[in-house]
Amino acid sequence: GARVVAAASTNDKVEFALELGADNGLIYPSGPMDKAAQKALSGEFKLSTGRDGADVVFDGVGGDYAEPALRAMDWNGRYLVVGFPAGIPSLPLNLTLLKSVSVIGVFWGAAVSRDSKAHAANMAELMQLYADGKIKPRVSRTFPLERAHEAIQALSDRTAVGKIVVKVDD
Repeated sequence: GARVVAAASTNDKVEFALELGADNGLIYPSGPMDKAAQKALSGEFKLSTGRDGADVVFDGVGGDYAEPALRAMDWNGRYLVVGFPAGIPSLPLNLTLLKSVSVIGVFWGAAVSRDSKAHAANMAELMQLYADGKIKPRVSRTFPLERAHEAIQALSDRTAVGKIVVKVDD
């Protein structure tokens, strides 16, 4: 099985990931990082994997965090670019050569429209897992529609842990 290392911006988010089954977690520094800080973070990432580095990185943050994660990859790893709220990263592509790493963009919105059959099959499987009780979304906060602005603010402020729900009807 996989060894999952969760990296997050706060202790609450790391604890949440550990509750959901992550094997290890670390808190990454906030804000811009110089090269020394990036190197230190890469070392933490690599140490957290407990072996030669990560086989797969799911990067939903980008920015200054991308290069440390790429440097912590194992040979033949897969680096999934999922988002970049911390900024669009500039990666030294020589690292992909030296580690034989594949960098793969995962753009869910485009995938839905470009391959609607696969999306429908994925959603059907996901809903079946939910119906069977094999997956359970973790809702951290629920807002009535008239307080939807608070829900959006929680997402914008990156204080949300788990899912935020806005109820349209009672």
